[in-house]
Amino acid sequence: MTVGPKDSLQNVINLLRRRDVRSVPVLEKGRLIGIVTDRDVREVAPAYPLFRHEDEIRRYTEKLTVTAAMTADPMTIAADAPLVEAAKILETYRISSLPVVDHSGKLVGMLSVTDLLRVFVERT
Repeated sequence: MTVGPKDSLQNVINLLRRRDVRSVPVLEKGRLIGIVTDRDVREVAPAYPLFRHEDEIRRYTEKLTVTAAMTADPMTIAADAPLVEAAKILETYRISSLPVVDHSGKLVGMLSVTDLLRVFVERT
């Protein structure tokens, strides 16, 4: 599940809600160029009292593109990196997910704090 830089921010909001995730990678021509998190969306999406009705907010966010909210050139982790390395990055930079890339730099997945916690619980 990815979005493009010209997709509407409302598309991202719908995707985050529908998939119950906190972040979505942004690809352009198959290349990772950014990431949009729920926090990024909250920073650029208007709220009360600017707009009083959700329909007004939806119309506004349909006009915004992903580039208005995304973090460009996000941190990534190699697919074969140790999980402890990923955990250190997530903790150090206080981020909730990392795009996972192969040796050619192609996105192969996303690793979240929840994923790390699941592995930890399974191994105890």
